[in-house]
Amino acid sequence: MPIALIGGAGMVHGLGWRPPPLLCFSTSAVLLLIAWHIASRPLRRGVLLVVGVAMAGAGLSVADISRTATTVFSGEATVRIVGTVVARERDDRGRYRYMIDVRATDRPVLSRPPERVRILVGSRHRPIAPGETYAGLVRLRPPSGPAYPGSHDFAFQPFFDGLGAYGFSLGAPDGVVGAAPPEPEPGVIERVRTQLALVRLAMTERIQDTIGGPAGAIAAALITGERAAIPEDAEEWLRSTGLAHVLSISGLHMAIVAGFALVLVRSLLALFPSIALRLPTRKIAAVAALAVATFYLGISGANVATQRAYVMLAVMLVAVLFDRPALTLRNLSIAAIVVVALSPHSVMTASFQMSFAATAALVGGYAALSAWQRQRASAAAAPGRGIGRTVLIALAAILATSLFAGTATAPYSAYHFHRMALFGFVANLLTMPLFSFWIMPLALIGTLLMPFGLDAWFLQLMGAGVALVLEIAHWVHDRLPDSGVGLMTETGLLLLTLAILAGSFLASGLRWLALPLAALGLALFPDRSPRPELLIFEDGKEIATLAEAGDLAFLAPKPNDFVAEQWERAFTPDRPPGSGDRASLPADCADGFCRFVTRGGLKVAWTDDYEKTGQACDEADVAIVARAIRLTGCRSGAVLVTLRTLRRTGSLAVATDPETGRPVVARAIPEPFVEWNRHRGAPWPEFWRKPATDAAVTAASAEESTTQVPSGAAMAMPVPAAATTGTASATAITTPRLEPAIPASDPTADLGDAASVPN
Repeated sequence: MPIALIGGAGMVHGLGWRPPPLLCFSTSAVLLLIAWHIASRPLRRGVLLVVGVAMAGAGLSVADISRTATTVFSGEATVRIVGTVVARERDDRGRYRYMIDVRATDRPVLSRPPERVRILVGSRHRPIAPGETYAGLVRLRPPSGPAYPGSHDFAFQPFFDGLGAYGFSLGAPDGVVGAAPPEPEPGVIERVRTQLALVRLAMTERIQDTIGGPAGAIAAALITGERAAIPEDAEEWLRSTGLAHVLSISGLHMAIVAGFALVLVRSLLALFPSIALRLPTRKIAAVAALAVATFYLGISGANVATQRAYVMLAVMLVAVLFDRPALTLRNLSIAAIVVVALSPHSVMTASFQMSFAATAALVGGYAALSAWQRQRASAAAAPGRGIGRTVLIALAAILATSLFAGTATAPYSAYHFHRMALFGFVANLLTMPLFSFWIMPLALIGTLLMPFGLDAWFLQLMGAGVALVLEIAHWVHDRLPDSGVGLMTETGLLLLTLAILAGSFLASGLRWLALPLAALGLALFPDRSPRPELLIFEDGKEIATLAEAGDLAFLAPKPNDFVAEQWERAFTPDRPPGSGDRASLPADCADGFCRFVTRGGLKVAWTDDYEKTGQACDEADVAIVARAIRLTGCRSGAVLVTLRTLRRTGSLAVATDPETGRPVVARAIPEPFVEWNRHRGAPWPEFWRKPATDAAVTAASAEESTTQVPSGAAMAMPVPAAATTGTASATAITTPRLEPAIPASDPTADLGDAASVPN
């Protein structure tokens, strides 16, 4: 059932299939009803079950898309907003990030205001708590698209999260509400969410202030899931050594915390014979552990990995209450069904894929080891267990866990992040005992004592353990770093996924089917298609060429790290991102106009001056104008790329047709637009002009607007008449509107679960 559900959701999101939900659910009901009545024909029944459940998965996915009404911002603008703070974070530089539900916009009043935005505030101000009002001037922009065709679309998850724009404040929030509508009276669910956000915020800041430094930021992430304050270098050490999964609250954290709570409660009850001899202490402890896990879920942010871990743990603890087997693949299946039913789009995320693959491999792998151990024990007498043997068994279990989980998650890490921590088992072997017996138990004790003010000593001890983990990660990072793998294919990933499922779910000799599937998947996994010669990010400013030897050269002297690192990991895997100075293009640049040639002989011209559009068209095969002019083509036949065209196409990858020598352009955003990209076709720009009472002032303002773009506001500007003449190749340009570039990256955004490797 879970595999069929995931398959149905994958067809909707991966293939663009949009069947009517009612048709999906009715077809599913008919097929499942027929399957129920033909139990005597297991093969037909199985096929009908798979197809019926897959149709249900497709229906859930389409319904999930239909009920998501997020308004993604169309472009970029400076605007005053008034809204209610939903959440607050503090990063490693002391700046605050606010999640805000927008109630009103002003100067301009946006025609398509986003319902929720995330704002970075660097100015000093009184921190605004969740539930309070934020009012101030901000610069808004939409989530950026893929860095190159086929890469991760950063608008996907924000769309389903209800997040329509990112931005930063222009000065401190002033708190002037003005004519904004009053804040609506929150309902019960909103009040509960606000209280949870306040508790989470108070705990996060308490942990960070008590421990301090990177260790405090990581300790807060382990307890509350807030990762904004973790320094980039510390996060990179954890990623490159295969320890990034500790930052995603999932199976490891949930199992240790709930398990420690269960053992602690049962041990305390055992101290009182009158209770231990009369009451089922094991079941009482299971209820207490479930309560602790539920509280942990509430304060942790409840991402996909946490939801999966909680559902599995809840099923296991409920099984204890009814004296049933607790840890089985059936529990994992129930967890997958619940998560897919609640958020079908999550099946396309790295967090979901890696979390369930790792858990399936662990449960299936240990089931196979247990069966082998039982066969071996039946053939020989069981040896004694001294302290040395117990320690060896524990270390072997940690190593087996790391190998099972690391092998299962490696294909997804390679596909999504173009990197693999080949020696991750070394760091896990060295650090997992610290997490299991030091860090997480102290985290639980410190959290329980926090309301009484007795948590400081336990949190400081926890911080010492986290600091030791960081030292180990730094040491392994310097000596055994991860390796880049470049682009990978979806076909190879699908075959490797089937291999993981066969090895984990099949219990008979059919399990050996995993070997040929894995071999074929590994052979087809690397993407051997020809590499592009020219890469253009959607802001029109980040440009790079790819040489025959695989080296990237950038047009900008200091390219944007967000974009450059994605290009380097995908196209130059042998060169770690950020290692040394990046190569510069051998371009001829003067007065905002650059010329260069790609390895295939394509002539490229770049300019940010719209008056030089005709010159760029005359001199190049690919003309890039980093302005939002209305011109869509060159009379010379050259490919014209502008901010207006990039807004629709997203980032571009350009190659040379070997037969014609003409440029072949691949776009990152296909048309027709999917739901999370429809904002790219919405009208833009929004603009606001300061009201003028004098006609002369109005005329003077109009004349001035033809020569310069006012600072700090997105405005509609007519182009000077000179822009419509003077070249042979340029089609006449008529009063284009200048819109700001789509951002290269969101300074307030991080990859979240997409950058972590959840266990």
